[in-house]
Amino acid sequence: MIHKFDMKLSALVAAMGLAALSSCSDDVLNGWGKKGNTTLTASIDDARMESRTCIDPKSYSGNVTGVLWTPGDKLGVFGDASTKNAQFINVEETKNVAKASFTGNLADGESPLYAYYPYSADNDGKDPSALSGPSALSGTVSAEQTFSLSTGLLTDDWKYGTRPPKGSTSSGYEFQMNHLFALAKVTVDATGSPVEGETLESVSVTVTPGEGTDVRRINGAFTFSAVNGNYQLTGPAPEGSNTTNMVWSDKKPALISGQSYTGYLTLIPNVMKGDKFTICLTTNKHTATYEVMCRVNFESGAIYNFPLTLTTLAEKMKAQYGTEPTITDISTEPGTPDPSEPTVTTGTFTACAFNVDGLPSLINSDGPGSSGTTKMAGIANNLGWDIIAASEDFEYNDKLVAGLTNYSHGTWRGKVSISQAFGSVADTDGLNFFWRTSTTSATGETFVEYKDKEGDLYNGANTCIKKGFRHYEVTVDAANNVVIDVYITHMNTYSGDGNTESNAYVKAVLSQLRQLRDYVLTKAAANKRPAIIMGDTNMRYTRHDIKKNFLDVVAAYDSNAGYTVSDPWVEFHRGGVYPSWNSKSLMIRAHANSDGLSSDIICADDQRGEVVDKIWYINVPGAEVQLKATAHKNDVDNFKKSTSSVTFSGATLEDANGNVTENQSITYDKVVGYSDHFPVVTTFQWTKTTTTTK
Repeated sequence: MIHKFDMKLSALVAAMGLAALSSCSDDVLNGWGKKGNTTLTASIDDARMESRTCIDPKSYSGNVTGVLWTPGDKLGVFGDASTKNAQFINVEETKNVAKASFTGNLADGESPLYAYYPYSADNDGKDPSALSGPSALSGTVSAEQTFSLSTGLLTDDWKYGTRPPKGSTSSGYEFQMNHLFALAKVTVDATGSPVEGETLESVSVTVTPGEGTDVRRINGAFTFSAVNGNYQLTGPAPEGSNTTNMVWSDKKPALISGQSYTGYLTLIPNVMKGDKFTICLTTNKHTATYEVMCRVNFESGAIYNFPLTLTTLAEKMKAQYGTEPTITDISTEPGTPDPSEPTVTTGTFTACAFNVDGLPSLINSDGPGSSGTTKMAGIANNLGWDIIAASEDFEYNDKLVAGLTNYSHGTWRGKVSISQAFGSVADTDGLNFFWRTSTTSATGETFVEYKDKEGDLYNGANTCIKKGFRHYEVTVDAANNVVIDVYITHMNTYSGDGNTESNAYVKAVLSQLRQLRDYVLTKAAANKRPAIIMGDTNMRYTRHDIKKNFLDVVAAYDSNAGYTVSDPWVEFHRGGVYPSWNSKSLMIRAHANSDGLSSDIICADDQRGEVVDKIWYINVPGAEVQLKATAHKNDVDNFKKSTSSVTFSGATLEDANGNVTENQSITYDKVVGYSDHFPVVTTFQWTKTTTTTK
């Protein structure tokens, strides 16, 4: 929970301040100060000035989380020659960044020394090093806090930081900020419980001491030092200071089966091992209250998990259900669980299927080439996906590897050459697997070649290389030993006519799907681990009977034992309804063309349309680790190279609600990417449940 920012001061901004500020919108600057003036004055009545930061849903795992800066965040800054509490404002236009530039005004010749977040005018003239008394910096942690499911915005998130000895750069001063308090991560899953389908109104957390009579104050007024982060609660403990309530600032979540909802609370870590947590969950119809013992001493700068999986409470729920509840362990901090009591830990990771279009420019003149591959790799490296399944990694592997500096990778099996024109088969699969070394690791690389394939050099080139799939054992959280099976693949292309196996290309790719399916299921039964399958499948639900050959077989595996398989694209962008086989193709706008409009449907955006790059995941019944997709997208925006205006007439269109109309005219900006495929990205939440028996 540490974040850096560049602080551009008056002496440095004099030469660049106009350029830096003019890049912000007039709406952002309006009410803060004159445009182009490096001194911005706060307007506490302006809602846009509300101090806040936000959770990054991609950056946390286990007991680590990412908290990002948002535009307009305000810092209080003290210089090395005065105790002036200067307001500095984040002038970045980009939302949600870990490193942001803040501008403000100090006295001439003065350098910033201490900073805290969020800025408060109440701290004007105070001593940044004082811990108590009227000269100490002051703040408050609210008893009722809001959290936004859509934006991740937090309230009451206090930070402090000092300038390191070598904390100045040519563009300003670089500070490292630390968190003053702790965060509680509350995850609610009502699947199969009595409150499933109801609307979640709020969740409250109350702490009472396990021994003694002292009140455990987790909110309220405090004083603190911006020098070292020490804090001191002020005044007698008011009523309710041991209870903090979380409500949603935007749409309240409906407790839908198969989905979980996560919110965050700031807690003053005045909590000790042996204390009692009372957690109250309120829906639009019921209130459920239950208790659990705390197993650790809370610390500043840490995040503590409260996984409220309500199926474990169904038989013993209080309130309307009239019986005592139970609860799983609420912390991923080290501790000794009670005998026979389950311990539940959760975390997230991201997975990307990415065809990098790496055939040599001699035969792929429209491909990304050397420079485009370098650009794609740099973008992907900055986005920081945890695992990447690359396909068509042939000619420009060196550029791909050089750009993905934060990643390790599997075996590169080589290029393709003109020799394939004379009937030889290149000993390469064009696949590669990349994992972000700071978050994941991978072992056990296994390659399996497909038995069937169709199409020579001039008809898809499927027989020119050794197409197949690879298997890796991937650790997505080392601290909790969370291991999953990952399969990456590039399958047979489509050509000809028809969507049945009378078409040799359809027959070949469905044979490959069945071979991959059987291998994955056999391994899953033996390993008792979830599996992710991703890559360029060259299949569409509308063109290939994936349901019959894959989905239905997984669901019925081992005499209907409870194996599940899901496609996050269908979950998040098709309302959970799989497209019908042997129907019109669902085209994304970025790739739609005028060919065959009578057999294609142009979708309302690039998320509802179907692409051949797939990510599927399989859960094994009774396994310790289970996966759930929490987000999915076809990443057109980050990999846009250019646009071109496109006009169609006589087109079949699908709107955002799934309504289809024919014979329509449409004009839009078609997006051109670096590769002929845009990356497909899924965010997964893992849940691990372990039980120690007596």
